[in-house]
Amino acid sequence: MRNNSDIAGNLSFLNLADVLQLLGSNGATGTLKLTSRYATGPGYIYLSKGNPINASNNSQQGLEALLSLFGWLDGEFDFTQDSVDSDKVIKKNRMEIILDALRMLDEGEIEKLGPVTAEKLTASAPGKSSSVPFINGPLVDYMYVVDEESFYDGEKIIKTGQHGSWIWAILEGAIDIIKETPDGPLTILRLGNGAFIGSLSSFLVQGNIRSATAVAVGNVQLAVLDSQRLAKEFAVCSSEFRNFLISFDQRLKRATESAVAIKTGNNSFKQRLSNKKPYIKQGKKEQRLFKIVKGEATIVRKSDSGLVPLVDLVEGDFFGQIPFLDMGHEPDSASVLISKDLKASKVDPVQLQKEYNKLSPTFQNLIDSIATCISVTSAIACTSQPQKVRKQ
Repeated sequence: MRNNSDIAGNLSFLNLADVLQLLGSNGATGTLKLTSRYATGPGYIYLSKGNPINASNNSQQGLEALLSLFGWLDGEFDFTQDSVDSDKVIKKNRMEIILDALRMLDEGEIEKLGPVTAEKLTASAPGKSSSVPFINGPLVDYMYVVDEESFYDGEKIIKTGQHGSWIWAILEGAIDIIKETPDGPLTILRLGNGAFIGSLSSFLVQGNIRSATAVAVGNVQLAVLDSQRLAKEFAVCSSEFRNFLISFDQRLKRATESAVAIKTGNNSFKQRLSNKKPYIKQGKKEQRLFKIVKGEATIVRKSDSGLVPLVDLVEGDFFGQIPFLDMGHEPDSASVLISKDLKASKVDPVQLQKEYNKLSPTFQNLIDSIATCISVTSAIACTSQPQKVRKQ
């Protein structure tokens, strides 16, 4: 172990998925070194602003190497913050990689290294299941905490259709986020320590109606955040940045609805993509950002089996490169299809970046949390889309 490491520990206690979430939620840049007595040499993961951009494991490089390192169930990790001299070889964002890796590990597609059983991967959260994505968050800033509340196992913290303006951060325990569907309740996500319950709409929309149910998994301790303080912080932002945040918040709700529709077989795939043409292609370098003035756009991801619709955008929404967010959408992980009548104005992403940088760490963490949830729900949509529909 190097003396100058910033975070270090044992993989049998804190697995690679949890380590990457921890580093990601803090926007860390540096090198993560993995060692194991069962490996012939160390593995390296290079991160920039919380996302892996390259990795190596003996002769393997890039995404292939990173995925293989999830099989290291016994060993040590050692992270050092520093500038990273590496090209962005890995295009997928953090949560997409984690979900894919855990699925592949569960299905035997990744070789396991060490005597630790796969059940160790689920030990960090009560009742944690590999079939439900698990999201941790950053450390809670007590400057924004106005109260604490406790809930018992199975107790509903919020209910779909209820009015509410509170936002919580999880201090201890886990929460299931459940959507009501025609086929009954569907668990979308499981949130752990540091994650937020509630979105920007909680304090921006008068009479906000909850769009999901949150249920305690085991006993849970929550921090009630100062919504008035967050609202005041929002109010001093420029109108452009406020509009962007509102659009961004709505993208999560629509992406979740889209994922639920696909998972329950109620997706109008053909209708959503009819008469739309490509405008931004997945994986292509794109630094522009646009605001829709007229018309519609659909964000789609090209998977191994075909196109998967992720979210529909309308007048007032933004699309393109957002330098301070990685939500697993355009341009690296999705394409933008536009209607024939679309009109869009250019937006200065640098100015949005400057305003984001001025926000408090708590507000930034809340925005980053929404981006992570968008990424996860989009991954759910891709894995849930029926094969026969994907090939259209």
